Amino acid sequence: MTDPLPSNALVAIATVVAAVIAGLISVVALTLTKEQKTSEFRQAWIDGLRSDLADYLAAARAMARVIEEAAAFGDKYAALPFTIPPDQVGEIRRNVAVSLYRIKLRLNPDEKEHQELLRLLGSVSETQKQAVSAPLERTAAMLQAVETAADYSRPILKAEWRRVKAGEPQFRLVRNWLVPVVFALCAFFAWLIVSVKIAA
Repeated sequence: MTDPLPSNALVAIATVVAAVIAGLISVVALTLTKEQKTSEFRQAWIDGLRSDLADYLAAARAMARVIEEAAAFGDKYAALPFTIPPDQVGEIRRNVAVSLYRIKLRLNPDEKEHQELLRLLGSVSETQKQAVSAPLERTAAMLQAVETAADYSRPILKAEWRRVKAGEPQFRLVRNWLVPVVFALCAFFAWLIVSVKIAA
């Protein structure tokens, strides 16, 4: 037969268990707060990259069309009612450059997918430069380069979204291990109170 547990020992055990549980709960809360902020920043990065890609690809397509139309109509191009004025062409070229550098600054050059996207975007710019010298032959290649880069960017954005959805490694650790440990400690303490006889 077991001796009853003194009431002051039970109080000491309860205090220690409560302190451990409080500490674990504060770690969980801190991790969740950090995870929320990280997810917000990562989502802003994804949205910014998506916007920059859309700006770049749209401006590159517009530039391709300007080159194609100017080559097709020659000297008559400026007189046509649907043409883009030269000052707007300069703005389109600037938008292409600004968007490209924003994208370059966002992407991680150490990640294989990001390297490939940068290569594809670079090929758009290179094809665009070549199209200026031989417009009719190179415009189709330039438009194809734009489409290839656009198609390749979708899986990158999707992969980043999956990373946001899954959460950071620390968050997954807390969610998968620390929270169950807290509940197990609570259950153990409840069992201890119910099963142990307390000496008066």
